Amino acid sequence: MKTKKIRANNIFILFAMFFLSFLKIGLAFNTEQTSAFNRANVYYEQVNYDEAIKEYESILGAGWESGNLYYNLGNCYFKKGQLGMAIFYYEKSKRLIPLDRDLESNYAYACSLIKGQNVSLQRGFLSRVLNNLFGKFTLDGLTVLLSALYILILIAILTGFMFRPFKKQALIIAAAIGVFFIAGFTGLTEKIAILNKEGVVVVAQADARFEPMDKATVYFTLSEGAKVEIISSKDNWYKIKRQDNKIGWIQKSALSIF
Repeated sequence: MKTKKIRANNIFILFAMFFLSFLKIGLAFNTEQTSAFNRANVYYEQVNYDEAIKEYESILGAGWESGNLYYNLGNCYFKKGQLGMAIFYYEKSKRLIPLDRDLESNYAYACSLIKGQNVSLQRGFLSRVLNNLFGKFTLDGLTVLLSALYILILIAILTGFMFRPFKKQALIIAAAIGVFFIAGFTGLTEKIAILNKEGVVVVAQADARFEPMDKATVYFTLSEGAKVEIISSKDNWYKIKRQDNKIGWIQKSALSIF
């Protein structure tokens, strides 16, 4: 009995030591990234955008990301006159803080500066409805919403079976919530489907060709900042779809994927 007790105490002490060590490392790591973030902000205020970008990107390189970090990177590139990279980081920021008003304002202004044709996105009726309902949700936010709706459906069904006089009303409520749940699930599926399949043109001009060859005929031209959908890739080329559904091939170096 005594041996087991000593052994158990030793295990507890070792566990506590490991926990405190990991906690200490985590706090130090967090402090280090916070310091880098603060240094980057100082560089930004000093109009030293290159150094600010280096500091922000060092945080990303350490495995940390946030909507505010991407937003600040977008601002740095915008100030440097690199419209494509600015919109690229604004797009990444939108996925984490879609309701941020400053982000919305800066993103809209940056998009208004895209040269040449500003092709509007062609959406089907269902896609427009889903975007209006769930476009402002992050993936995590939409997942939480669907989980809550699922629980409400179960509660409504159980209420109907437990309280017979309210069975009809409870099932109607469950069905109504179910319709919204299905719509939300469809919206979530669409969001997941486009992950790493969208890109922003980050060069001054990108020629989209009929085939993935330098000598192929140019079909249309994309300006810096234009947003496209990635269909497939081949060697150094991406097959992309413009927002009006025109399809062509452009060189991979012309795009940043988000």
